[in-house]
Amino acid sequence: MKIYNFDILPFRFYMETKNKNNLGKWLILSVGILFTFYSIFLSVLVLYGTETNAKITSYRQQLGERNETIPNQYTYLYSYEFNYKGKTYSGNGQKIGSPVFLKNNGNSFIAIKFLPDFPQLNTAYQEKKTITNILITIVIGLGLMFITTKME
Repeated sequence: MKIYNFDILPFRFYMETKNKNNLGKWLILSVGILFTFYSIFLSVLVLYGTETNAKITSYRQQLGERNETIPNQYTYLYSYEFNYKGKTYSGNGQKIGSPVFLKNNGNSFIAIKFLPDFPQLNTAYQEKKTITNILITIVIGLGLMFITTKME
């Protein structure tokens, strides 16, 4: 004796396709892989990169005040250049800072790390902050990949 009739078309279709659509799982997995690759890239730069000073070429404030719990925080975008073996290489980054907007006078420098074999791969380097970023991104990446293995 049947209590439930699952031969009705919508229910049968749902039961047949329940586990066949894995688009969300693959999307989460790919984001986790990207986070993991980025943290590996930063780790390689920190471990094997050469540290040098780069000259800041532009520094500007982006949009207005950030809508966060800490008031008076702004996002600043900056670009920098450095010389290596007679060639000039550039990079850019962003920083969160106070509302005091510093004009670029041409004498500002930041520490960067770059790969000697491929100087186009470079990043601004602040020891504790960069290592913290590496740890956060590796935990997020591996966590997302772990979550996808537990999904049905």
